[in-house]
Amino acid sequence: MHTLMMTAALGMMAMSGPSQLPAGVKDTSFTEPNGDRVLQQSIDIAGAPSCIWHALAEEEGIKASGLPLAHVEMKNGGVIEEGFSPTAKLGGNETIRHRIIAYLPERLLVLRNEATPPGPPHAELYRNVVQVISIEPREKGLTRFTISHTGYGAGADYDQLYDFFRKGNPSYLTATKTLCEKKNPPPSTR
Repeated sequence: MHTLMMTAALGMMAMSGPSQLPAGVKDTSFTEPNGDRVLQQSIDIAGAPSCIWHALAEEEGIKASGLPLAHVEMKNGGVIEEGFSPTAKLGGNETIRHRIIAYLPERLLVLRNEATPPGPPHAELYRNVVQVISIEPREKGLTRFTISHTGYGAGADYDQLYDFFRKGNPSYLTATKTLCEKKNPPPSTR
């Protein structure tokens, strides 16, 4: 998960009661035949796929969000590592690090977590979850940005981790929408 997503999720973790999705966020989560759950949420953005990709997968875009540390090795088997604090160092316990399983520039990014800073409940289970991030051009200048997490198993520990990201990912989706639409405002409907 991108650090902005982690930051958003950490902020959302304090929420109690049923979560409500922000305007424009769609939740199409489902359970696989084997019982594993897939957390899947998306938003349509009036902007180019390149803006979303820049914010997700390029060091300058990640740092532009206010993060002090970002390292991207964009290749199959490469890493995306981001630091939460000004003192964060690559490989330290204040970074989140994902291994890149596969990617298609400006279309698809598949990640597996290798290290997570303190915060998410049962973070050790996050290493069993695969993220599939898709960026899909749509009609009328829209781009659908979807975050899917596959592999949430059964049990209370997985339930807590699932709920953590279910509440946090929408904040990242809407922040990316705001960022990209600010750079490329949607046409006026007046």
